[in-house]
Amino acid sequence: MPFKNLHQGFVIRNITALFTLLLIILTMSGCNFGGDKIDSNQKEINVPRFTYYFNSLKNFSGNVLVAIHGKPIYKKSFGHADLELDVKNTPDTKFRIGSLTKQFTSMAVMILVEQGKINIDDKISNYLPDLPKKWQNITVHQLLTHTSGIMHSWALTDFKQTMMLHNSIDQTIDRFRDQELVAKPGEKYQYSGVGYFLLSTLIEKVSGQSYCTFLKEEIFDKAGMPNSGCDEPEPVLKNRAMGYVTDSTGTCNAPYIYMPILTGGGNLYSTLDDLLAWDRALFNNTLITPETKNKMFTPELVDYAYGWHVTKSDSVFRTFHTGGVPGFSSLIERYPDKGILIVILSNNVRGKNPEIRGEFSKLVLKEKGNNNEM
Repeated sequence: MPFKNLHQGFVIRNITALFTLLLIILTMSGCNFGGDKIDSNQKEINVPRFTYYFNSLKNFSGNVLVAIHGKPIYKKSFGHADLELDVKNTPDTKFRIGSLTKQFTSMAVMILVEQGKINIDDKISNYLPDLPKKWQNITVHQLLTHTSGIMHSWALTDFKQTMMLHNSIDQTIDRFRDQELVAKPGEKYQYSGVGYFLLSTLIEKVSGQSYCTFLKEEIFDKAGMPNSGCDEPEPVLKNRAMGYVTDSTGTCNAPYIYMPILTGGGNLYSTLDDLLAWDRALFNNTLITPETKNKMFTPELVDYAYGWHVTKSDSVFRTFHTGGVPGFSSLIERYPDKGILIVILSNNVRGKNPEIRGEFSKLVLKEKGNNNEM
């Protein structure tokens, strides 16, 4: 063989060897060609498909987390926390979580139950006597499970028009006192933010603390959630996301809302890491006993328990909740038997927001089906 051909063969073999070595190094480092880092303790899954999914959604802005048995296998930020200042979302960005607030209100009630300060089957009027006659026989349990018969806050004709007023939670509740019940207490599931507003006042009455202080001391501090709390307009809140709405005309700032009017039902903010800590606190029974937690996750009528939707089939046990306030949408979804946690926090409302309506969850479960070691 001519010397020239021998030299070319030597070069090609060495380039191939170097390329193979590079592949081995990349694999050992837990990286993949999609640009998303994978937990080295987990069998490699196709997380670039996750990124591709969110990149394919028009105008998605927010943070996404998938964790398996408490270990993040996917955490990524998309879009901007502040479009006007060109500040991008990061894992530390704080989002309004809307109705995910209800699970923390429910936990606060159950903590007080374990402290012997609340009986779950008591009438709410035992603790808050100054209530309309039509609310007198409603129980704490019925408020928690949305079976009280009280209307939903956003169903009030002028609620959206007056949401920027600096009203107290008591003033907000007063607006519903003269409204008729949609059903007799205990007879029908009727989602009601007002019911959870009432629960926040119950928490304050029996604990002797403000709702926000009680949640901080009894839930956030104990669960390791330093970046969660009540969203108020006055304090400077580092890494606060702005809210946006996108429609056929383009992207605009979301309508202003005075968040304290949603106390107990939708007034909290949080982050990906804090909601992962929340998942771990639930799994480890950090805040309440297993018996109390089982009560909290037992649905009444349809699929609603205490601050959570709960569904169970032969193959899938699922607990979840979505949330929405102007400019923000959110999802927390847990599959306790599989150890899967999915969190999506978005600060751009775009119509139906399919990512929090199950599309992404199906993709995650499909990957789980393809990879039993996830």
